[in-house]
Amino acid sequence: MKKRLSKCKVAYFIAGLILSTGTPAGAQTRIEVTPMITVSETYDDNIFLTKDNKVSDWITVVTPGISMGLVQEHTNLQVRYAPSFYRYADRDDQDITAHSAGLTFGQDLAQGLRFNLTETYLKSNDPLEDPQNIQGLRQTRNEYWTNVADASLSYIFGAENRVNAGYRYNIYENDQITLDDSEIQNPYASLTYWLDVRNGAEITYGYTDAEYTRDDNLFAESDYTAHSAGIRYLRRFTPNSTGYAGYNYATYDYERILPQDFDVHGGLVGLDHSFSPEYTVSASVGYFIRVNDITDNEDGPTYSASLTRNFARGNFTVGGDGGWSYENLQQGAGLTSGFSEYYGGYVNARYEIFERVNIYGGLSYRHDKYTLDSSDYFRGNCGVRWEFLQYFFAALDYSYVDRSLDLGFDEYTGNRIMLTLGASKLFQW
Repeated sequence: MKKRLSKCKVAYFIAGLILSTGTPAGAQTRIEVTPMITVSETYDDNIFLTKDNKVSDWITVVTPGISMGLVQEHTNLQVRYAPSFYRYADRDDQDITAHSAGLTFGQDLAQGLRFNLTETYLKSNDPLEDPQNIQGLRQTRNEYWTNVADASLSYIFGAENRVNAGYRYNIYENDQITLDDSEIQNPYASLTYWLDVRNGAEITYGYTDAEYTRDDNLFAESDYTAHSAGIRYLRRFTPNSTGYAGYNYATYDYERILPQDFDVHGGLVGLDHSFSPEYTVSASVGYFIRVNDITDNEDGPTYSASLTRNFARGNFTVGGDGGWSYENLQQGAGLTSGFSEYYGGYVNARYEIFERVNIYGGLSYRHDKYTLDSSDYFRGNCGVRWEFLQYFFAALDYSYVDRSLDLGFDEYTGNRIMLTLGASKLFQW
């Protein structure tokens, strides 16, 4: 644990080192400090996300926080931290102090060359707050923490040509002994190059080194390494319309015999079009073939589509996609983890009905088909937010979650209603 925590501090050390040595003396500097606080009251009708014998509770959360920034001509540094104090009306054994922190740093090193660093830390026991819980596997309120650091160098040459190389490091720790802890390392690189105004190419590569551990006496998910590479030909038909055709390849190599090694080949064609600054669409279709080391091969279509519409007082986005997925950061091996064929969709909207009064809503759905089972995961929320007296806001939010499986295990539904009051103020020097 100490070894992993020390790695988390590397990102902050790099940011401080570059900030202290890479900025010209006497450069104009702006310092921004924003203290903030929120107080919320939530009614949750299923705090443990169980199918039967649901437990409900009222949860009070107080979250003081601070955000600090330093802005110069070639430098930008933002740091934030916010502890959250959870108090349950009935189940005081669930009371905890959660923590959320983040860092964003950017530094121009030379003309067209920029270093970027981001780091996000979260410690919580709320399964629905987990940013990696894409398929709804986490249900219990045992504590967990996750830290994601991403450092990259980007170089822009010419009008639109760009090369980017970086390294992402993800740590995941669970207090629940039946869930895997993980350490994922992802070096990556990409190149976008335009031969002329109409013709271009894009090349991507990524490497994954995944290690899993477990606190009980059972096997954790197998460690593995993976390579992924892709190439796309870009064709600009008009200044607002770009088509492409591409090929993607991925290979997974496990440390143990099971799960089996496999390769995935995929091709696709797509189009991005902007009707105006307010109205854009994107769509692609393709096909993949999974070549398995032991069992029969698998194949299926891939597709994606999205529509974004911006209004003077709001915006609207709708989209969906499908194909194959490998959620290597999910916790715990089982019937619903690893490789899946999936499809899903989403819609999000926001609109300012009165000055400083916004309504919002969103829905998402995902279906995953695994080797032994399949799952459906649905989430939705809606609410209203009112900003008043310059520094204050009030919000009322309702959210719903539903997870079901063909075999009937680990299913649940949940409803939450949350009232939040908050305040923040920006100070600048």
